[in-house]
Amino acid sequence: MIKGAVAARYAEALFGIAQEQNLVGEIEANLKAVWETIDGSRDLQRVLFHPQVPVVVKKNIVREVFRDLLPVTRNFLAVVLDRRREFFLKAIIEQYVELANQTRNIVEVEVTSAVEIPALLKVNLNQHLGRLTGKEVRVNYRIDPEIIGGLIVRIGNRFIDASVKRQLERIG
Repeated sequence: MIKGAVAARYAEALFGIAQEQNLVGEIEANLKAVWETIDGSRDLQRVLFHPQVPVVVKKNIVREVFRDLLPVTRNFLAVVLDRRREFFLKAIIEQYVELANQTRNIVEVEVTSAVEIPALLKVNLNQHLGRLTGKEVRVNYRIDPEIIGGLIVRIGNRFIDASVKRQLERIG
């Protein structure tokens, strides 16, 4: 709960600045690049998320690694580090993306299936999900053989579990 509240507060503050400066999309792209870089580097994670590494060292590393980002994004990262909130960074970024999507009437959907879904079925599913939500959908398809068959659809914090695994669990 605390993580969500902290992430929301920081994301909302940055989003407000982004709207004022008409940089919502650019900052969103910056933040996604930041997390992609951090997520892809164990060394960077070890430094940024280690509580005994001084803030000044973390800020210098971030300034160097992310020197090509917009100044507002770099300043935001510095504030996050100054306040020792780096552990919330992923949640902050996710919350920012959610705010940006809300203003553009976009919803992110995750569809999990046991096997690859054929392209035509994906098109039909995307259209159906768009009608269901009344929004433009961005669908991320995942494959998880453990669900045996069927689909699991996540729209925001709602789940529709139509997997064979779930049906077997209910009758067994």
